[in-house]
Amino acid sequence: MKIGNDLRRMGNLLAERARRVFGRHGEEGSALVEFALTLPMLFGLIYLGASLTLGMYNLQQLGNATSSTAMAVGSEAGLFPSSDPCAYAESTITKSLPTWTVANFSYSLTITNTSLTTDNYTGSGSSFSCSSAPAMEPNYPVTLTVSYTYSWLGIPAMPFFNAGTSKAGTLSTSESAIQM
Repeated sequence: MKIGNDLRRMGNLLAERARRVFGRHGEEGSALVEFALTLPMLFGLIYLGASLTLGMYNLQQLGNATSSTAMAVGSEAGLFPSSDPCAYAESTITKSLPTWTVANFSYSLTITNTSLTTDNYTGSGSSFSCSSAPAMEPNYPVTLTVSYTYSWLGIPAMPFFNAGTSKAGTLSTSESAIQM
């Protein structure tokens, strides 16, 4: 019992001296402590909102570029330079998204021919080619799938959060068009 009372007295004495030194009495300063505890959570929510917003914006850009490229590939059947619809699709996508890193793209093009069989072609970066593709016939679908390895926002003040975010996610979109 005596040990508990001695510790309590010593704790009260230290708390009273700290109040005198820092000029705080009673509840003063508690708002500052609460603010300091909630500020990291507030910044975390703002960071999360910004990161998700940029991710959705980039997904929308990728979807628009894929849609216009699929329509271009379908409408220009047989009119491609060097008869390579895959190289044409890759060129169109990279021109639609000029600030994006070409090496982070991966592509898949599915061409349906007159015998209703599908030919699938895949590639990544700037090496997407299907020069051996059959002639594309009108009124048959072509499907283009484009994926992009997306880098999320890093937190400059906290480098330990940036360690695993170099390639945190993949944005992917697919679009079909009828060959004209």
